[in-house]
Amino acid sequence: MVRNILGKLRSIKNGFARLTPSRPVLGKLIPVFGMLAIGVLGYFFGRLGRPAAQTREYLDPLAQTASSSDYKNRVVAYIYDNIPISREDLGEFLITRLGAERLAFMVDRRLVELACKARGIEVSDQLVEDQLDRDLKAYSANMTRKDFAQRILKPVKKTMYEWKEDVVRPKLMLAQLVEPEIQVTEEDVQKGFEGRYGPKVQCRLIVLPDTPQKYQIWEKLKDNEGEFERVARTLNRPELCAEGGKVPPITKHFGDARIEQIAFNLKKGEVSPLIGMPDETVIILKCDQHIPADLTKRLENERVALAREIHEQKLAQRIYDKLAELRKEAHPNLLLRNENHQADPERTVAPEITGNAAPAQRPAVPKVGG
Repeated sequence: MVRNILGKLRSIKNGFARLTPSRPVLGKLIPVFGMLAIGVLGYFFGRLGRPAAQTREYLDPLAQTASSSDYKNRVVAYIYDNIPISREDLGEFLITRLGAERLAFMVDRRLVELACKARGIEVSDQLVEDQLDRDLKAYSANMTRKDFAQRILKPVKKTMYEWKEDVVRPKLMLAQLVEPEIQVTEEDVQKGFEGRYGPKVQCRLIVLPDTPQKYQIWEKLKDNEGEFERVARTLNRPELCAEGGKVPPITKHFGDARIEQIAFNLKKGEVSPLIGMPDETVIILKCDQHIPADLTKRLENERVALAREIHEQKLAQRIYDKLAELRKEAHPNLLLRNENHQADPERTVAPEITGNAAPAQRPAVPKVGG
């Protein structure tokens, strides 16, 4: 829960949520490579196009070739010029070492393929290439494919082929699957405008374990700036310590009505009561300043841009939810295990396809319309 709050606060930095992921977020997404999670790197990189007429089969071409050949006898290598190593030998070798951790990915991707096939949804190679170009441009205006492969993919031992097939293509499939469900209302736009340009509260945040010591800590820091600073930099969440608990301003409609109400009711310099969270932590807010609304902005001038951003936000969230629904309907039973790793379908929640980490870790999308 606290991770979600932190995600919401980060996502509304400098106003309304921006959907392009930061370099640290992108770097964390790639090595996870398990499957199921939305992102929201999934749709964070630009808007999606429509599929071209020329399409490809959903399964990887190498897998199709293997299934249509003599798997046991087809040779992939020779040693001593006459001792063959077959595709079956290679397959068993890889399954033993990587099968359990990659099985969940394969199962989840198959669920996406089946759902899209039932709806007649296809994603062409050209659409994948076009989306990859948009992704790179959104990440950095000067980012080339070669730079992306060398700087981002190579350090985590991933290839451009894996990125396109395990991230870009599935996210396009899912986006088209849920696109008809996405609606942006006038209320969404009005709330988005107020969240982006309305009043804000700049706070510092401390997260503590929900233990009896929390009362003693709170009593010492609630009227003592030096003690608040000390706790914020030493006993706080690691990601908050460096900045002394400073987080992006809390806005209207940022996603947690209780936190929002408490923050806006604080006076400058005032410390909130202990706020219990469902994940067995408590948070403490200290108000540094109230930021007035930006009165130079007009809703009629910002409506189109806000509607587009809200649409992309809702799409990113819906992609994540859709993946969870597919898993629940399919109730996958992963039988493959090895000694070093046990695949857990509840833990590997589509980080590639959706571009997010698992539910408890992924940045939360601010709610902008109920």
